[in-house]
Amino acid sequence: MAELKTLNHHYKDMWVFPNADDLADLPRKSTSLGKTKLLLWVTLILTVLGVIGFTMRLLSDGLSNYEPWGYYMAAFSFVFMVTAPAPLVAVAFRLIRSHWRRPLTRIAELFALVGIVNFILYIPLMLMIPEIANPNEIGHHSLDIRRTLWIQVPLGAPHFWEAAAMFALPVMSCLILLLSSTPDMSASISCVSGFKKRMYVFLAGYWKGTKRQWIVMQAAIGALGGLYFLTLPFVQFLISTDFGMSLIAGWKDSIFPAIYTLMGFQTSLAIILIILYLFRKKAGFENYIGASQFWSASKILLGLSLLWIYHMFAFFITFWYGRMEVEQNILNYLYVESWFWIFILNALGSWLIPFAILVWNPVRRADWGAPLAGVFVLFGALMFNIRIFVGAFNAGREQIYDISIVVVPPAVGPDLWDVCMLVGIIGLAGLVYLIGLKLFPVMNIWEIKEGAMYQKMGRLFRGNYLVLAKPE
Repeated sequence: MAELKTLNHHYKDMWVFPNADDLADLPRKSTSLGKTKLLLWVTLILTVLGVIGFTMRLLSDGLSNYEPWGYYMAAFSFVFMVTAPAPLVAVAFRLIRSHWRRPLTRIAELFALVGIVNFILYIPLMLMIPEIANPNEIGHHSLDIRRTLWIQVPLGAPHFWEAAAMFALPVMSCLILLLSSTPDMSASISCVSGFKKRMYVFLAGYWKGTKRQWIVMQAAIGALGGLYFLTLPFVQFLISTDFGMSLIAGWKDSIFPAIYTLMGFQTSLAIILIILYLFRKKAGFENYIGASQFWSASKILLGLSLLWIYHMFAFFITFWYGRMEVEQNILNYLYVESWFWIFILNALGSWLIPFAILVWNPVRRADWGAPLAGVFVLFGALMFNIRIFVGAFNAGREQIYDISIVVVPPAVGPDLWDVCMLVGIIGLAGLVYLIGLKLFPVMNIWEIKEGAMYQKMGRLFRGNYLVLAKPE
């Protein structure tokens, strides 16, 4: 690893340049990740608790009434919010030719496997969606069709279209993962044995590294990434509207889906940086992961934190200034009264604490600054999903066909089965991700080798400068 003097803005370990020995050892190192047995057992135990909680809730309440399932929805939404945009992070940084993203690309792409979990977890929720048409007698304050996105849409809306969109995400992201990891699996066949070797031969045995194969692979990744970029915001919009706004009578807001999408990118970047930091400090990849990854990504994370408070203020001031009864009731329910303290925790984690951490230059350029802020971002996102979706599921089933919410319900705390489902769903996502780390090369070998050829440190007069090649 190159040692850099502290000159200008080039700090020690800011950039690392693997030497020939490091690059030769990378396939073996990427396929032999250790020290995960304890984590596998912990996530497995949490998953079992989640299965127990889900089973007990299903036996006691069934799926006909969605109100008892608020914490299940919050846990699903949290996992989806964190994991679904992660493959897009890898695709986006690759499309803009960012060099610093190379070590984090595979970490992001492996979240495609959690997309399968997201689809499975979504199936019970799809069965809970209440009817669009009002099944009861129309009253003075009732609507014949409740306010949703799916008004007069044929062919099985919303169930068919939402299920198709949710299914498309893991299909596309898993294809991206498979295409990106094919050269690495091919290069690592000699480093593995048993089931993993048979899997690598089956999936990547055809890879010869010809120019045509490289062109086709990169074009396919770009095309799938573009489709994923178009599909993901649509699915995020569906979740935020069908399981959030449409269950609170009279809630009409164009900003909330944007907040939900924004938080997806914020939380995905946060979890990627946390895992990248653990790889650098605990897994022995310090020769491949420098501080520049955290320094560069911390600026994006800071910007996303500021965008969160901007959109939240825009949402709040619109309802506060409107002063309509329904707007005041929604503010009292989700912000001012019922869920006030959860909102405070949400704001601290999603905005104030990350901003306070990342606004300082020495902290922002340190390798621990962005991951530390990311921990609070994830906590804030969990509070956000509890506040919104537990609140939406418990806003009153009898009011969803009304023109507006007229009664402000109290906040609903979790019971034992809710806690089990909450930790179990998060544990299941972690378990699947850890299995992915065991099966696939954890570093994007071909991109790291490519980056080693495209960049170096050069000296001009009295300073050291990063020199980047531009092969395109």
